[in-house]
Formats: sequence, C-alpha cells, structure tokens
Amino acid sequence: MKHRWTVLLVLAAALPLAALQSNDKSGKKAAPASKAPSSGPIENELASFAVNYLPYDPETKITVEKSTETIPGFQAYKIHRKGRYEKLKADKVAYLSDDGKWFFAGDTVTNTDPKPVKGGSDLSWLDTKFSEIFHNRVHAQLTPDRDAGGLKGVAVSLETGYFPVHLPGYVTSDGRYFLQGTLWDFHADPRVERRRRIDLSANRASGPANATVQVVEYADMECGYCKFRGLQMDRLMEANAGIVNVRRHYKFFPLWMGHVWSMKAASAADCIFKFAPGPAMFKFKSAVYARQDTLSVSGIDELAFASAEAEGISTADFLSCYLREDSLARVRKDVEEGYRLGVNSTPTYFIDGTEISWVEDKVMEDYLRTLFPKIKTIDYAR
Repeated sequence: MKHRWTVLLVLAAALPLAALQSNDKSGKKAAPASKAPSSGPIENELASFAVNYLPYDPETKITVEKSTETIPGFQAYKIHRKGRYEKLKADKVAYLSDDGKWFFAGDTVTNTDPKPVKGGSDLSWLDTKFSEIFHNRVHAQLTPDRDAGGLKGVAVSLETGYFPVHLPGYVTSDGRYFLQGTLWDFHADPRVERRRRIDLSANRASGPANATVQVVEYADMECGYCKFRGLQMDRLMEANAGIVNVRRHYKFFPLWMGHVWSMKAASAADCIFKFAPGPAMFKFKSAVYARQDTLSVSGIDELAFASAEAEGISTADFLSCYLREDSLARVRKDVEEGYRLGVNSTPTYFIDGTEISWVEDKVMEDYLRTLFPKIKTIDYAR
C-alpha cells in the first residue's frame, strides 16, 4: 500500500521560490488527455487546468460543477475525474479566486472562533490545532512576502526531532479559514510551475546527463512501497535501455513521524553522495532496501558507516557530515520542496512536471509511452 502521511492534512505548498531553477527547456509537447465538456467557460477552463494539475491517467475525463463551499475572495468548484484506472479517480473541491488568477485545491481548516488577523498572536488557534494533530510543538507565523489573492501567507513550523520544517499555507484576513496547500497561477501550466519549483542542482541522479526527460522521485528509504516501485522502475529502465532516455533524480522525503530511521538513512545517503558523487549513494540505497525489513535505528548507523568505508570515505569525514547541520539542511530542503509541490505520500514521481501517482502497475509505462512509443512492458507480478 502506498505510504500516506496526511492525518488530517495534505502537507502542500507555497508560492515558487525565486531561487529554484527553471528546467523548462525540453520543448516537448505534453501527453494528450481528454476531458468531458463542462457547463460554462470557467468550468471548461478549470477542466483544462485540472488535466495537467492532477496525476496522470491515460484516459482522463473531467467534469466541473459549481460548489457551495465559501472562502472570502474565492469561488468553489467540484472537480470529478475518471479514467482508465479506478485508483486514480479524483473527486475534490477546488477554489478559483474572484479575479481568476489563483487556483487552490488543498485542504481547508476552519477556525470556530475567528477574529481579524493583524499579527502572529492571531494564529494561536493554528498552534493549538496542529499541536493536537502532531502531538508536538507547533508555531504558526505570518510570512507577508507570500501574501497573495487577498490571503495572508503563513508558515507553520513543526519540530521533527532533527530540525524544524515549515508547512506553508494561507489564512483568510478574517481568521476563519486556513488554506493548507499551494496557490497555483491559473494562467500558467501547472507542469511548468512544478518544473520551476524543483531544484535539480544537487544532481543526485542516474542516467545520461544529456537525457531528454527528467524523472524526479520523492521517496523514503524506510518506506516499503518506495522499495517496491523503485525496484520496478529499475527493471523498467533495464528492459528499455536504448529506448527510454531519462535522467532519474532522487529527492529525500523521510516520513519522520512514523519511520524511526528514515531521517538517518537520508542523511547517510546525502553524506555518501557528498564524498563519493555518482553511483555510491544508489548502492547505499540498494543496500538499505535489501535489509529494509530488519533494519533498526542502530542498524542503519552500522550500514551507513560500512557503506561509507566501502566507498573509501574516512570515518572522520563521514562523522563530519552525518546528522550534522549541513547534511540535515539539505534533507530539509528536499522535504520542504516536496511540501511546496503538494507531495503527501511516497513515492511521488514527477516527469518533466507531470505528476505520476504509481498506484497502478502500468501507469508509469503508460506515461513514458507518450514520450517513447516503443517502450516495452515488464512483468509486474514478480
């Protein structure tokens, strides 16, 4: 079963940061998708936007209808998506700002005792609500540089035990609603926005450097489903050597709330990559997957040091990095980037900005076939 870390929340996103590089250089056409006609011009525009916003299904059909939910400055719509795969069906409420600029499809949290938001103290209800959910210390603060659509930007800081992570969101000026998710530019292609938000400069990747397609995977080494799909991706690529031309980028997304050694595994992989760039990190990931069912907190330490030594990394060098501030900062960067993209489960894949939710065996090859028509299938049962 795909690992989900949602509790009440979809830990989603903020506006794109200027520092993130744009990877929109391929010039490739998007994979075609179909949608059913909706009732009016705005509904039709929303259906077209949703085709590229929702995870890929090869036979997407979308209908949109007005909904009754209310957020100041936004109109609500219900988006229904059907396609080839039952598990990829979607029924969700989305909001479009009154000026037609912003799209929002995350979760909303209601304040039962609202008051106008004038300062950070007016967010104390979020501290209380999130602390009850996460059983941890939480602090929400205003981020005025992210104000948009008549909403006030908010960062909810949550302590992981290794570092604080910031869950970006928005609050209405009257203090009644917290929007947990990202605002998307409704006039832009969401796939292009995703490419802008994904920073590939770390280059923790395998595959040809001049590949025409960039595959980005957000994963957790303690996640059994990440191992399951990751190994299938390996076999799919091996079966299609010379046919599929992709570069696979790995992003750390440890599910630290429930996985006790996932953060350690991420830091160890980061440090191995720092001192031995190239395949060493992926060899370590394979070693973790091979022992995943029996690894413990102390066991991941032992495997990390043994793997580093096997790559010629001295103990002193590894200790200078492992679980240290710089390494954890790089892990945190990936995690928070995932939040900004709306990642809430592992593994989550993006291929040149298109989200692939690999809950059905053949959906990955379905999408790759739109780019590489001669791709061969594999036996997913073994």
